[in-house]
Amino acid sequence: MTDHTQLAETFRRFADQQATGLSPLYATLSHAAARTPELLDLAAHTQPGQPAPNMLLAAVHHILRRGVRHPLAPHFTGDEELTEDRAADLLTDFCRRHAGRIRRIISTRSVQTNEVNRCTVLLPAFAALQQQLDDGRPIRIVVVGASAGLTLLWDRYAYDYNGHRLTLPGSDPDTVLYCEVKGAMPPLSLDPTRFVRPVGIEPSPVDVTDREATEWLVSLTWPEQTNRMHTLNSALALAARTPPAILAGKAQDHLADVVAETPDDQHLVFVFSWSIYQIFGSPGGRERLVDTLAEQSRRRPLHEISIGHFGQEIPHMIMAGHTGGVSRSDIVAHCDVYGTWLDWLANPLVRPSA
Repeated sequence: MTDHTQLAETFRRFADQQATGLSPLYATLSHAAARTPELLDLAAHTQPGQPAPNMLLAAVHHILRRGVRHPLAPHFTGDEELTEDRAADLLTDFCRRHAGRIRRIISTRSVQTNEVNRCTVLLPAFAALQQQLDDGRPIRIVVVGASAGLTLLWDRYAYDYNGHRLTLPGSDPDTVLYCEVKGAMPPLSLDPTRFVRPVGIEPSPVDVTDREATEWLVSLTWPEQTNRMHTLNSALALAARTPPAILAGKAQDHLADVVAETPDDQHLVFVFSWSIYQIFGSPGGRERLVDTLAEQSRRRPLHEISIGHFGQEIPHMIMAGHTGGVSRSDIVAHCDVYGTWLDWLANPLVRPSA
């Protein structure tokens, strides 16, 4: 028998802390699920460790995007507003009709990071790092949790910072990422040719040439976020033409090998964007990461760019260096989880050495 109490609280927390203000539809549907035992029983088939509200609603979205007709459909396309008094009945009816399909989706699939716009936050970090590493040597980026590899293609997008358009030699003019800059303009000048052999590490890599797999990524976006869906589809089309290199498995299984096989004449940079907790747990995940990178730095110097909440309400970016077992890090920016705004700090905040 499903523990309705805990699962219902999970749906309520998702509605109040994540969906409210960003997706009124998902907030309404999550509250409806929280008070409906039949929906909680279905949601309980989500794989361990996966967020049940995201999975259930993404499965519904996934099925509706394939043209299934149901009174719930107009609410997902924004044509009608869903009221609280109808939400439970409509969602229950839809899930009852498609229970088998929903159960298969949520018991076999997982939430996959797919936020292309985070590249607007990463690009200034790459520019700042290149300025710091001014010896002209190649820079190799290893992205842990690479949003299906899409963040590895950061040099393929065009950027707009407060109306300042930035294009790189390989930019696709039709894939533009937007970021509001709060305060001073961050560093943006860089030479993409110095960045060589990028690679991602993901537990379950997405085949960007598999339409079913990429359709699931799009279904994970929330219905009101039409711009995100458009950008994601555009980035996936780019990725399908030149699939990024991804190592499958846990980061711990690959970090040492990547350190060993990267040539000594290349700077090695590990990038974590909201992925540390998935690997090293929470709380204390970054501290465990620092210990790991510090130990690996006894073989060669390492650089780190990490973005996340790290126990704070507002996410921030950390840039760190690890050399000979000693680590030093600075908080260089505050930012939005979707990369929609960035506040680059003129005077970085120094964190204690690990």
